[in-house]
Amino acid sequence: MSFSASSFNPLWLSVVEPLRRRIVEGEILPGQPLSENLLAAEFGVSRTPVREALRILMEEGLVEMLPGRKLRVVVPKPADIHEVYDIRWIIESEAIRRLTARPERAARVCRQLDVHCKNGDDALRRQDRKGLALANEHFHEEIVLALDNRRLHAQFRTIYNIISLYRHQTLQSESWAAKGHDDHARLVGLIRQGDTEGALALLRSHLELAENVLARRFAARDQAPHEA
Repeated sequence: MSFSASSFNPLWLSVVEPLRRRIVEGEILPGQPLSENLLAAEFGVSRTPVREALRILMEEGLVEMLPGRKLRVVVPKPADIHEVYDIRWIIESEAIRRLTARPERAARVCRQLDVHCKNGDDALRRQDRKGLALANEHFHEEIVLALDNRRLHAQFRTIYNIISLYRHQTLQSESWAAKGHDDHARLVGLIRQGDTEGALALLRSHLELAENVLARRFAARDQAPHEA
């Protein structure tokens, strides 16, 4: 498959955007090697725009370099997972505090959160993990958007691809997928009631469980036998 770049866009743009999407949606898994030559052939470009695209994805935390200058999709360490979920807690908890302090705004946001919950219900019934991941993404971003802070939201988006990659991995656990989705419906009810402390306690347990699922999953991955 080859991709043609617009004459108005640099060639690396035609590589970085689809490659980023494939990583965050789980089409390319953590730990999978990335070859400049193979990617250049796939996208129908030289190695130079591929190298630039990979450099950008390294800066975003989606790709890492191993000894010998070998590249692969990032395999998060426990500290990486903790940092990302700590950022999520700081931002989303503040958004909830502001929402519950403004009942009219909370009511409008909760109506939209209900839509995302319904989409998640539909995805669960179909056993559609990609659809469930998308519903999760929209649910949490809706909460962040309630901050009404364009700059903070833009900064949040810089780590959101990593969050999406992590979330894809947690949704591989069927028990967590169902439990996490149930938490969303409960969280909407608490926000709608103006129960700040209850909503924050639920958000905290929701994020901690996701963090722990991820930590166990990647620890097991590191302990598994590696192919030569």
